[in-house]
Amino acid sequence: MSSPTPPNKRMYDDVKMHIPGLTDAVYKQMLYHVMNDFLSMTNIWQEEVPIAVAPPETTYPFTVSHAGSPMRLMLLYDAATAGPGKHWVQGGATMRKPGVIVVPVAPNQAATWNAVVSKTLDTVGSEGYFDMEPDDWWILDQYGDGVIYGILGRLMHMPSKPYTNAKLAGEYWQTYVAERGKARTDALHANVYGGQRWSFPQSFATPHRKGWV
Repeated sequence: MSSPTPPNKRMYDDVKMHIPGLTDAVYKQMLYHVMNDFLSMTNIWQEEVPIAVAPPETTYPFTVSHAGSPMRLMLLYDAATAGPGKHWVQGGATMRKPGVIVVPVAPNQAATWNAVVSKTLDTVGSEGYFDMEPDDWWILDQYGDGVIYGILGRLMHMPSKPYTNAKLAGEYWQTYVAERGKARTDALHANVYGGQRWSFPQSFATPHRKGWV
């Protein structure tokens, strides 16, 4: 069995420590499935893409410049007018088909808008592992433990295998789902510490009412 190169090596070694007899082929397949689930549910893997717009067009196909495939449109903003806080250039912009942005109203003039898109896996490298560029390896450094729990949970849930263990599978999968939820929160708040701690001031609180009172 071949030993993978970074960023997969640590996860590979940890999974093999729990399931020594696991074949490389099964590991690669499960890694791909769990990573796809993790990325699609968290939106943590993102890329900013310039979109050249001009009247009278409202539909704009695009491709990402780096590894991965576009999945969701997170934001579409005008780089020329954006300040410290970026805002949607138009409400109602959609990307129902990955890689095709549709805006409800054609722009008044030619401009370059920036689309922030979340990505998921699209290709498998020569060694059978997914493609992810070194600048994005921080995702596995930060959330790799959660992905490992997901892989172990999926593997141990498989029936009639030497490593089948329904109890552990459930525990590992629950831990994975919890870590996946943390990553989704991080993506929503751009990994800013305490970003999710904001709440309405108490002066805005609605008085508590019982029944129809």
